[in-house]
Parts: sequence; C-alpha cells; structure tokens
Amino acid sequence: MRKGLIVGAIGLALSGALVGSVLAQATDPIAARKDNRKQAGAAMKAIKGIIDAKGPTAGAVAHAAKLKELSVAHLKLYPKGSDKGETKALPAIWTDMAGYEAAGKAEAAAADALATAAGSGNLETLTAAFGATGKTCGACHDKYRAK
Repeated sequence: MRKGLIVGAIGLALSGALVGSVLAQATDPIAARKDNRKQAGAAMKAIKGIIDAKGPTAGAVAHAAKLKELSVAHLKLYPKGSDKGETKALPAIWTDMAGYEAAGKAEAAAADALATAAGSGNLETLTAAFGATGKTCGACHDKYRAK
C-alpha cells in the first residue's frame, strides 16, 4: 500500500512538472520556439553524426521523424504579438505568414524525405536528403531569422 502511494505521489509530481512546462510554453511562445529549434538542431546534429560515422543509417529514422514533428509544431508558435522580446524572429514572419508557413511545410516535407532516406539503408541517399533538409533550414533562416 505504502509503495503504491509513493509511486502515485511521484507520478503526480512528474505530471505536474510536465503540465507546468507545457503551460510555460503556451504562455511564452518565444521560449517554446527556442526549445523547438534547439531540439531540431540536436536532431540534425545526430543525423550528421550518423553520416560522418558512415552509418548505419537506420539510426537516423527516429531523428528525422522527430525533426518532422518539430517542424509541424513550430508553425504554431508565432501568435500575434510574440515578435517582442528576446527573439531572432524577423517581422517578415508576421507580415508574410503564408510564406513562412510554406517554408515550414517545406522543412516538414524534407524531414519526411530524410526519414525515408534513412530507412533505405543507403548512406549516399541519406547524405543527399540531409543536404536538402539543411537547405530548407537555411532558406528559412535567410528570410525570417535575424543574424
């Protein structure tokens, strides 16, 4: 009985921390964007490590899937008024939201192709898809992110 109470208390504490984190992100879109992009960068770095190590490419599948998930979620983190504060997001995001959303969808599609390439087992295919994904990141940074 006591063990069950302890496990329950730990679970409750962890769920409270998770809810707090989600609420903080919901109320601070800049922090949520930074966290999202940090995770995306980590996924790209992990895939690059697999490429540099010459495989196996299957290890990149989960990272590419995570990158796609982050790309889709990222588009929802730019509500009106979230351009103020410590952010590198340029005003062009809000004045050209359709263009920004198209760039985000291109990133998600590239990440999907990256996952397919990773699953192929072919290192050259993965390397090419990684380069294409990096170009979608760069294109978005060039237009919508301050240097």
